[in-house]
Amino acid sequence: MNNRDILLEQLRTCRNENGWFTSMASAVKGLTQKQADWKSNEEMNSVHEIVRHLNFYNERYLNRFLELQIARPKVDSNDDTFEPQEGEEGSWSEAVGAYDRTLERWIEAVEQADDDRMNKWTGDLTHLTIHNAYHIGQIVLIRKQQGSWDKKYGVS
Repeated sequence: MNNRDILLEQLRTCRNENGWFTSMASAVKGLTQKQADWKSNEEMNSVHEIVRHLNFYNERYLNRFLELQIARPKVDSNDDTFEPQEGEEGSWSEAVGAYDRTLERWIEAVEQADDDRMNKWTGDLTHLTIHNAYHIGQIVLIRKQQGSWDKKYGVS
């Protein structure tokens, strides 16, 4: 298994194929807008905010990987990435849809990338998938705290 195959497996697991950890699709399955916006306290992020944060970085790094010159939303700190970006409607279903579409684009981009690009980007892509897995774990924990988690969606 080469680096490309490993990264594709990690991206697919983050998106919608449970593996060693629960995928995003399983982690958010059946979650309502109200549940997605719930916080145990003001110091914590909601599931919705976490998905926005992942969308920000997944999209930003995808554009860099594809060498696309796209105007980036201005953020003053990492905290800003948890809030709706300019032009976003901000609904839960839109955030989940954006996550899925961006990961699908990542998978296609990695499948089509030449070896030089893959060699250059392997480190960043490894961190990107670890970042997603970390936050997916947070989402599962939040759902357990609020009582909305169904263990049938997890990894046994």
